[in-house]
Amino acid sequence: MAPNLAVGLDKSKFEIDYFYTAAADEERKKILEHSGVNLIPVNSKGQKHYRGEWVDSDLFEKFDESRYDIIQTAVAGEREWPFYLLKKPVVHSIHLDDGVDLSDNVCHNFVLCEWMRDKWSGMGGIRELSSAAPIGCELPCATGNLREELKINPDVVVCGFHQTTDGEAFSPIPLACFAAIKNSNRCHFLILGGSGKYSEQAKALGLKNFTQLEHASSKVRVSEFLNTLDIFSHGRKDGETFGYVFVDALLHGVPCLSHRTKTSNAQQQTMGPGGIFAKNRREYRAALQRLIDDGAMREKMAAEGLKYAREKFIDTDYFRHIEDVYFNVVNRRQIFYKIHKKNWVKSRAKVFRHKLMKFFKMM
Repeated sequence: MAPNLAVGLDKSKFEIDYFYTAAADEERKKILEHSGVNLIPVNSKGQKHYRGEWVDSDLFEKFDESRYDIIQTAVAGEREWPFYLLKKPVVHSIHLDDGVDLSDNVCHNFVLCEWMRDKWSGMGGIRELSSAAPIGCELPCATGNLREELKINPDVVVCGFHQTTDGEAFSPIPLACFAAIKNSNRCHFLILGGSGKYSEQAKALGLKNFTQLEHASSKVRVSEFLNTLDIFSHGRKDGETFGYVFVDALLHGVPCLSHRTKTSNAQQQTMGPGGIFAKNRREYRAALQRLIDDGAMREKMAAEGLKYAREKFIDTDYFRHIEDVYFNVVNRRQIFYKIHKKNWVKSRAKVFRHKLMKFFKMM
């Protein structure tokens, strides 16, 4: 189960046991426990046998499915051990677009946005057993910024983004385009977290007005960082299947800029009127130059983006939809088997075609 989902459910209606295998972030653990979630650590070496089973895991010593009405998971998309073994109804929360699980026990699939739902169903997912539920978006929790700490003048236009430290996410586009900006001496590029490759790139480009800060899990630190920016100039090699970072930026009144990738491109839908989606490096560079030069354009996009993000991600109660799905699954499980049976042949054909195309792309 995704942490945001566990935290947001109404505890007067649901009792939640949260099984986790990785070393949990202490702040996240506190939030989960404070919200009434029972945390249960599971041992695992982080490795898998060739059939997908976790190595040296005590999962089934601690997990007894007879105690539960629904098993809620957080998955990448494809069928995963041990969920297909379970007899109780399974509801997936899908965070990546890696594939489709057509196991009979899967009664519903939550995805993060309609773009992802379209892609997932195109790969063979049964659309009638899915819905978009972008949960966990939050309003700013800080009013201050980092300009004084970083000695950045108020009149300097600050571009930047925050990102995981995983090197696989590195995109050379934002800094390469920033280096080509005219009059870039009145701008600054700021990254919170991110791969060390960004500092290496900045050094190779000879950027003087660049700062990379250590990754921070503190919501206050991230909020202060976003308050520092004038432009959320995003880049990620594999794109986004939703992009919480854009919602965060929009809710902080910061216009966004992102670029197309060869894999996932939910960015345009998530940014809405508060962002620009560049098809290539040339478009990204031109858009970044316009945003830096035109303060009125930034203000207009920021206002429209804030309104859009509040209406779509804050004011819409997706948790009530999720709760309705749960009760529907418990009370009408046979309906889901009928939907599976009706769509099985067509869905299997789509899954096979997708896997075949994925195989040839890797060749």
